[in-house]
Amino acid sequence: ARETAAAAEVAKGRFLAVVSHELRTPLNAIIGFSDMLLHEMFGAFRDPRQKEYVELVRQSGQHLLSVVTSILDVSRIEAGAYATELEPFRFVEAVDMCRSMMRPLAQAKGIALGAQIAPDAGEINADRRAVQQILINLVSNAVKFTPDGGSVTIGAKRVGSRLHFWVSDTGIGIAEEDMANLGKPFMQIQNDYTRRFEGTGLGLSLVKGLVALHEGTMSIESAPGEGTTVTISLPVSGPKRRTGAPVGVLPMPAAKPKRDANGDSNGSLRKTA
Repeated sequence: ARETAAAAEVAKGRFLAVVSHELRTPLNAIIGFSDMLLHEMFGAFRDPRQKEYVELVRQSGQHLLSVVTSILDVSRIEAGAYATELEPFRFVEAVDMCRSMMRPLAQAKGIALGAQIAPDAGEINADRRAVQQILINLVSNAVKFTPDGGSVTIGAKRVGSRLHFWVSDTGIGIAEEDMANLGKPFMQIQNDYTRRFEGTGLGLSLVKGLVALHEGTMSIESAPGEGTTVTISLPVSGPKRRTGAPVGVLPMPAAKPKRDANGDSNGSLRKTA
């Protein structure tokens, strides 16, 4: 029975990976040709509504491409075949990139997007794309679930041989009974506020997987109406590669209890009062 379940899981992962890969090519074509039309390379629009509709096609294509990319990344992580390229880089550079991408979204809701990066944050040896993806997903969620006029802050500091960074918001918060569903693929918390937003529930699942690939930890502190803080801790020197692991591929770490010998949580989600 275990072998059958494992085979089914592998088949599901391969199916998702193949479908996601096949969808990306036509989606990139839709986005590319939409851009060409929007720049009026082959003539101006006769009706303003034509340009509006093409813009909607481009936005829809970009949204679907981001969903497909997330599905592909999650399936690769679950299969233990997520390719990584470790390199030293200044963490503040990833924060600056994230803020520049998320600023228009925050400004549209009147949300202040700030940063509190300690001078000792320095460099970290990690997959730059993965770290940026972690930040973008966390900030995107924070902005999405923070009412107009609120604030979202990215913070970071060095603690011994690890870099601790967090994203905090003044949003709606998370009820204790909903904590168990956080981080599960395609699972979303349903309440009167979140029903207004679309999403696949893959964002936090992808963050969890990327953190695990780097042998990091993640914790969530939240309460309804009091905002949420997601804290990530990564080893500054990078994850330790295991014997026999292909270059560029980091296997998923073995499951551990919520608390290890040092009292640290391992990729678990927790709520503090």
